[in-house]
Amino acid sequence: MTSEDEWYKAAYYDPGKPGGAGYWDYPMQSDEPTIPSNDITDPDGGNNANFYQSGYTVGSPYYRTNVGEFENSASACGTYDQGGNVWEWNEAIVCQGSDYVHRGLRGGSFFQYDYVSYLLAYWRITNIVGPPVETSQFGFRVAEAVPEPSSLLALGSGILALAGMIRRRR
Repeated sequence: MTSEDEWYKAAYYDPGKPGGAGYWDYPMQSDEPTIPSNDITDPDGGNNANFYQSGYTVGSPYYRTNVGEFENSASACGTYDQGGNVWEWNEAIVCQGSDYVHRGLRGGSFFQYDYVSYLLAYWRITNIVGPPVETSQFGFRVAEAVPEPSSLLALGSGILALAGMIRRRR
């Protein structure tokens, strides 16, 4: 599971955003008043997500779309479906009591009636349910860990130092 900062940056940040690096309002590289649509078209016209907008994007019994269904609606980082489909858990602890911990939820879901605002960068659920609750509206994003350049440099330096020590012993 990602941290909230990692999730947020992957969804909304664009180093090449017109006017200078910054954050989009929606994770499909759009700002208000360019409100996303929930239409599935072929090919995808862009600025689309799976959320309830005068009807479901995909009906019963599944409601959720396949990853990449909106092939031209990716974030600037190349991630798909960070707006709509399912609320995604992240590692942030947003509410805690003596017998419970609630993690952050971001991105909106197919189920939110006419709430395109749930897709907006500023929206986050902070007190709803804990991760043990299972519903079709919640999920998580699997992310690959990419080492920081500084850790690769440290690894390379360590390998060179080890090689030097082995060479000296010969």
